[in-house]
Amino acid sequence: MPLDTLGRRSRFKRTCSGKRLVLGKRDVKILRWLYRYRYLRQSHLQMLIKPKSPKRFVERLGDLFHETGYINRPLLQHQQFDALSSPMLYEIGNAGIEYLESVGLLPHRAVLFSRRSRRAYNPQFLHTMMIIEALVRIELATRQETNQRFVPTDEILTKAPQRTRDAPNPLSVPVTILPSKRFPVVRQRIETHIIPDALYGIEYLIDGETRYRFWALECERTSPARRSTVRASSTTLKEAAYDALVRSKRFKEHWGIPNLKLQVVTDKATTKDPRHALDQIQSRCANKSI
Repeated sequence: MPLDTLGRRSRFKRTCSGKRLVLGKRDVKILRWLYRYRYLRQSHLQMLIKPKSPKRFVERLGDLFHETGYINRPLLQHQQFDALSSPMLYEIGNAGIEYLESVGLLPHRAVLFSRRSRRAYNPQFLHTMMIIEALVRIELATRQETNQRFVPTDEILTKAPQRTRDAPNPLSVPVTILPSKRFPVVRQRIETHIIPDALYGIEYLIDGETRYRFWALECERTSPARRSTVRASSTTLKEAAYDALVRSKRFKEHWGIPNLKLQVVTDKATTKDPRHALDQIQSRCANKSI
């Protein structure tokens, strides 16, 4: 078994020592969370699973990577990885997905890119992680409220019309944008499609009754607020598209949900404390809600 000069296994090259592992309940939780989001840092997994021993938990993640092949350490993180400051990033491997399928424990996904090809190159890795970070924080926040439950994309789509579920991208919804004083950049009728970064809901239990609110999530890292042409993406044009979608109520027939709001999250709208994540994101997006 190849080791480095300090006797450690490679961080990114799987090195099996022959150690026999028996999967426990916590291991299955790790696989299920990784399938739900595809990419999660060890710090995310610790917040979601709350292990009694963080040190032993990190060691177990290493064993699952090296000995089973159920989880991967994607090379996409290699250039940004700093052993002194970057929590290791993990994703579920094909073997892990096959295991969950074999025992009937595949969870609902929070992101639809959860099951793309393992070999696919992701040129927008930082944007992908921004989406995951926002959703994880929101889910953690709802889990701390006794009357709230996070509703992921897959669960929403189970109640969508069959034509939506069968579409190549069920999150892609057609929309017609008309000229308006509110969005002067739109000078003529535009027929287009909106594909939100994520679609999620929150289930509320209020006075014994179950109620739902749904959000289309858009994470913005580098898109400019405006452009001189509607042929290029901008946050203003995106807001115009969502405004048209909500006004037409086309989301009802496409996704089968009763309401929809837009949340725009910037790279500054994050927090390390999940108790404040939802409030912080919503407060920053208050003027973006439709």
